[in-house]
Amino acid sequence: MEIKEIVSIIRDQGSISLADSAGEKVTLINPQAYQSETTGGRGVFLLVDLFQIRGIAGQFSEVSLDIVEYTSKPTVYTTWASELLKTGPVNEGKVKFSVLKKGIWNQIVFAFGRPLVATLIPDQETSDKLNENFPLYSKEVRQLFLGPEGEVKIIEE
Repeated sequence: MEIKEIVSIIRDQGSISLADSAGEKVTLINPQAYQSETTGGRGVFLLVDLFQIRGIAGQFSEVSLDIVEYTSKPTVYTTWASELLKTGPVNEGKVKFSVLKKGIWNQIVFAFGRPLVATLIPDQETSDKLNENFPLYSKEVRQLFLGPEGEVKIIEE
């Protein structure tokens, strides 16, 4: 399946479930179509550009921006959600996001033109299998909390 087809399905149906090259399922959801009942309130915003952080996060320090910009390994960040964020996975006022810097997953989000939400819905049937692992399923994924005053905390899970 081509990226154009994947993006078209997300726009028309609100989401698509794909398998990565390891067979792990990933559901990509248009934030406008996000339903916490379906996902259990879980999900990570996928971004391709630092400027997209402003659309989902509240106050964000320069230190935090530098950390996001210069991190080379896959990282899931947790921070306070923007008050303007009306749809998507917000839990206890916090939002999770990751910036995809390369690969087919980056290309899908880039082609969509806005952040997408990625989540795991185990019983969801997949539409296609992509030839690349989903970067957030890697064992080397880090999790950090970024606060508005520049505080950084490593999240152990």
